[in-house]
Amino acid sequence: MLKEQAKLFAFLNRLTDHIILVVSIGSGILIEQIYHSRNLLSVIDEQSFHPFMAPLLLVLYHILFQVYDNSLLYRRTSYTSFFNSILIISLLGLSILITVSFLIKNELFYRTTIIAIVSISFWLLLLKRWFVKYYLENMRTLGRNTRYIVIIGSKKRAKRLIAEFANHEEYGYIVSHILDPDLDRVGLNINDNIVKSFSNFNNILMENPVDEIFFAMPPGQVPDFNEKVDFLNSLGINFHIIINLDVFTESINKLDVEPFVDDWYNIPTISFHPTDKKLFKLIIKTYIEFILALGIITLFSPILVIVPIIIKVTSKGPVFFSQKRVGYHGRKFHLLKFRTMVADAENKLDDLMDQNEQSGPVFKISDDPRITSVGKFLRKYSLDELPQLINVLKGDMNLVGPRPPLPSEVIQYKPEWRNRLNMKPGITGLWQVSGRNDIVNFEDWVKLDLEYINTWSLKLDFIIIFKTIPHMIKGSGK
Repeated sequence: MLKEQAKLFAFLNRLTDHIILVVSIGSGILIEQIYHSRNLLSVIDEQSFHPFMAPLLLVLYHILFQVYDNSLLYRRTSYTSFFNSILIISLLGLSILITVSFLIKNELFYRTTIIAIVSISFWLLLLKRWFVKYYLENMRTLGRNTRYIVIIGSKKRAKRLIAEFANHEEYGYIVSHILDPDLDRVGLNINDNIVKSFSNFNNILMENPVDEIFFAMPPGQVPDFNEKVDFLNSLGINFHIIINLDVFTESINKLDVEPFVDDWYNIPTISFHPTDKKLFKLIIKTYIEFILALGIITLFSPILVIVPIIIKVTSKGPVFFSQKRVGYHGRKFHLLKFRTMVADAENKLDDLMDQNEQSGPVFKISDDPRITSVGKFLRKYSLDELPQLINVLKGDMNLVGPRPPLPSEVIQYKPEWRNRLNMKPGITGLWQVSGRNDIVNFEDWVKLDLEYINTWSLKLDFIIIFKTIPHMIKGSGK
């Protein structure tokens, strides 16, 4: 998953550069035509800029990017260094294009056109790099765009891997834990990470956000290795083994995983991906839902203004209810809702536990006495969940996904239930359109969430969204 993200980031980064070059070519031609008071409708002018030059310019800049820009990392490269590299690329590009035109002995472009193209591309390419650098640095400060890594082992292979992650901070890798079964190594400091005992393995995975596991030691030296990889498989967490030929154990061959040989910055690795992340489609899902969330907020803006006033006037307490929930791979976030209960509702929960109508680590009863009269109306039409659109914009949630659980619920999860955390939680989902109020068995709830994750597609998301609308209109919420 991490390497796929890195490759996709590099591809989109370079694709953006080429789009900028195409925009610069078009803008340069228009500027030349305006400068010479030409007809703006005649964009294709072989004297102004011969069509042959467009692919040549793109190929030339691609080569220059590979030589002078490819090794520059956004978070580790200064703004000045980016300026210098783009300046060199632009000057070399201009010189080579003029030389080509001279050697062919044919006027392939006007000087005003090529100067305009190079000047525009210089500033656009530079501003793009400065913007991405600023954005990535601030995302890291906010704890966004991060991948949490657990490394098993603390010797040579582990140190090399940790050093490589540190050299590639632009991809947001965070080594959150280093575990070692050798008690003599517990307490060592490696790149500001304190080595902990491997006996904490299960607890760390169940209580912390973890995206990837790296075994940086021979599996034969890992206590209960077969049991641990089976546990990882049940959680749906990807894991990697720094190559050692004795990893091909009978237990791994029996797992429902797809191993393949890979390398991490020239470190040979065997990778196991228990789940199909469909990375590119998930990124499309994120952007589509971001746009949809903005549209829904605009559409329901009158309600978002009126409801807080009604809540404030009719009952004491805050307008919004914020509650800690567990999201993607165990990340904690604060879910927002309009307050539908009395202000001290959570303090009264213990008195109602004997009336719980749900099995498993979930609480729900009909006619909850803590719900206010306005709250009943908001819940009936699911209007109380509108503030969760802010969670979607922040990246904590999806529009469609599994139900966001409480930390107290996750603590009680069986390992296989934790697969629900392999996708961001959603405002709606299969559980929402499959009779959520009639589901009393938590196992059935989990089955619906896992069915959604295992069969997920953009088409399924749209089907669920369209099915959610009549549920809201009917007022089937409680």
